[in-house]
Amino acid sequence: MDSERVGTAIIGGGIAGSAVAYYLAEQGESDILLLEADELGSGSTGGSFGGVRQQFSTPLEIEFSRRGLEFWRTAARVFDSAVSWHPNGYLFMTGRPDIMAKLADAAALQQSMGLTDVHVVDPAEIREVVAWIDTAGLLGGTYTPNDGKVTPTEGVAALIKAARAHGVRYHEHWQVRSLERAGSVWRITGPGVVEAGRVVVCTGYWTTDLMRSLGLELTIRPQPLYSAITGPALAGRRVPLTLDMDTGFVVEREGKGLLVAILFEENPPGYGHTQFLEQFAELARVRAPSLVDLRIARQVVANVDMGGDGHPYVGLVEDGLWMLAGFGGHGVMHGPPVAELLAKMIAGRPDPTIDLAPLSPWRRPGSGAEWMVAAKKS
Repeated sequence: MDSERVGTAIIGGGIAGSAVAYYLAEQGESDILLLEADELGSGSTGGSFGGVRQQFSTPLEIEFSRRGLEFWRTAARVFDSAVSWHPNGYLFMTGRPDIMAKLADAAALQQSMGLTDVHVVDPAEIREVVAWIDTAGLLGGTYTPNDGKVTPTEGVAALIKAARAHGVRYHEHWQVRSLERAGSVWRITGPGVVEAGRVVVCTGYWTTDLMRSLGLELTIRPQPLYSAITGPALAGRRVPLTLDMDTGFVVEREGKGLLVAILFEENPPGYGHTQFLEQFAELARVRAPSLVDLRIARQVVANVDMGGDGHPYVGLVEDGLWMLAGFGGHGVMHGPPVAELLAKMIAGRPDPTIDLAPLSPWRRPGSGAEWMVAAKKS
């Protein structure tokens, strides 16, 4: 079996792993090898909606959003790569007084942290933004007009190009079968053997299984997200990512058509595309009647990394072993800035303005919950 020795091995070639590779190299680290089980960006990153928003409810998540928004808005220029940015906006709506109060509180926190482009809106203001929404039963919501949508794999390609320019290497179709301590190094076994002085695990919903053998019990799990892309719809109309927090009904722009979905914290038993399309039509009759008879051009299913408390697991697992995983579906927007923070920590130059200790992989479950996970509220 082929073997090689490297300074740093990064497991996982999605947006988080690609970003860690680049930012470690930017910090002056060398001899970095990235290992990807399939093709770069082919996991949760490739199946992501690509939404980038400011609307979160904890200081850490809001700060990550501020940094993530800057990353994606400037990536085309910074990396001299084709990285598109579509400032379609984000609109969260609710008819529940408890959720409305929490949305308003979150908006106040966002504004207090310098995110001034956050607006609490009533039903009349919602109709001004999205005239195709029926606001019957709604109390209001929150709107961030300059949040947006990206193509996640473009970000992966840009980061990998920049990482390679710094000497980073990568292997695709290199699935890790085991990770274990071997004296002063870590031994990674797959199609070959890689021995590394340092390992950074960025494996999304696969992380729970990989880390269990090391005594770390996580709750990250894959959940299939069923969605569909429609034919041309709402031509010339504004379509922010529009989410009814009470039902999980979501619509966003996808080219000339729409991406439609229902977001759940956990899928109902036996759930699939047939049930999804039937239920979406029922919800649309109430919330967006003009969308009831849309032509479905393509059905899509992708796994989201659910579980945890809404915050990622970031930091040292044990000597020489680090991890970055468990974004709860927010890896595209938060992965790059958190990867940069982790890379600085690994390199011994942590960012003095932000403390990652609360995100420790060993933290107590539920120690700091982020509730704005963009899913139907139970």
